[in-house]
Amino acid sequence: MALLTVALLVNCKQKTSSHKRPIDSMNNSRTTDSVTIVNLLKDVYQWHNQHGVKFPDFDVNANDSFQTGLNYDSFNKTFTAIKQTGYFSSGFIDNYREIADSVNNRLATANPKLLNEINFSFQDADPWTGFQDDFPNYWNYFTITDYRLAGGSVSLKWKVKTNDWSTEGYAVTFSKENGRWKVAYLEGFDITKIL
Repeated sequence: MALLTVALLVNCKQKTSSHKRPIDSMNNSRTTDSVTIVNLLKDVYQWHNQHGVKFPDFDVNANDSFQTGLNYDSFNKTFTAIKQTGYFSSGFIDNYREIADSVNNRLATANPKLLNEINFSFQDADPWTGFQDDFPNYWNYFTITDYRLAGGSVSLKWKVKTNDWSTEGYAVTFSKENGRWKVAYLEGFDITKIL
């Protein structure tokens, strides 16, 4: 940050327009990144809206009145679909797999067995949004707050806001991998909150 401040002070003392280009270029890059990130966010949610029913996140197996483990057949289809989008960082994908394995382990080793009811937050609300009910085309109603760019990472919160209603903020983090912005964190997939 100090280096950026020094560079800005030096450029302010220069009278020629050629010294303003690096700052203009930096601002244009930030603007381009912001637009790219918001478009990626909308693309992720449009994808989820189209494929979420076909690809449930962590479908569990039940035997009689008890949940016995993760349905890995269902999970593997979802996991493959998520990886194929190209929207998600390797860290997000690793975390997603870790959640699945942790859910399975918890259900398989529970003593006494867990009843076939709500045992995890993703069984109560959509982990992608925190919504319990449908809201058509919600990505068109996003209000972005707490936008922070730090190096190769961006964090923000989105909420859906209409004239008479608003959701709570939902945290998302993005990181750059191989020169492309990708989703690195979605609040609903925070393993410390799910388990």
